[in-house]
Amino acid sequence: MPSHKCHERIGKLMGLKESALRDANRLIDMPDEWLSKHGLLEYVGLIGHDDDRKYAMNIVRGILKSIYGDEGVLAADLHYVVDYIERLLNPDMAKQIAKMALSSAFFPPGRHGFVHKYRREWRPSPAFGFLPITAYCNMCKGRMRPLNAPPFCNECRARSVNEEGVEAHKRVLQEREHMLRMLVNKIVEREICKEVADFVYVNFEEIVKMIAEDVEERRAQQPTA
Repeated sequence: MPSHKCHERIGKLMGLKESALRDANRLIDMPDEWLSKHGLLEYVGLIGHDDDRKYAMNIVRGILKSIYGDEGVLAADLHYVVDYIERLLNPDMAKQIAKMALSSAFFPPGRHGFVHKYRREWRPSPAFGFLPITAYCNMCKGRMRPLNAPPFCNECRARSVNEEGVEAHKRVLQEREHMLRMLVNKIVEREICKEVADFVYVNFEEIVKMIAEDVEERRAQQPTA
């Protein structure tokens, strides 16, 4: 799940108070600890970590509303939605979608696929995992000399970019549309506040970018074997 720092960045973008965001983060992620600290022992054991059952969500909403008013409910609902977005995006896809949003295009002109920054690997689109560089070209299967970007040989690039590039573009769009449909369904099912749904709709690309940056930051902090 996104770090509390990431949740707070996104919440501040929405204009919510830092205190409401912090209590929402801790109540949702560490419910028994937060409830015990605030003397709400009657709720201890009733909700779990990241518990998004409607029953549990309504307990969280009610508690935060009693402290912060409607802003407490918004902080809670935003936390749930940000969690949903990261669940629907694997880290690699989040990183790629953020890059695409910044470049305002799914595929820069003349490029097909993505080459790993350090390893001799490539991926045809964010929907796919990395493949050995020897399999980088669907036409010559790696027999020709590889290029860093785009990951196709000179002999095959001109023929493949128009055909394969269009198909890869369609696959990325389909993956993204499927993810967005799942997110919308989750928002409707869990009766997320309209204000939060509208905020996410308007700022979706920026939220994805923040989540992707958070994933990379946490990954960089992990000890290497």
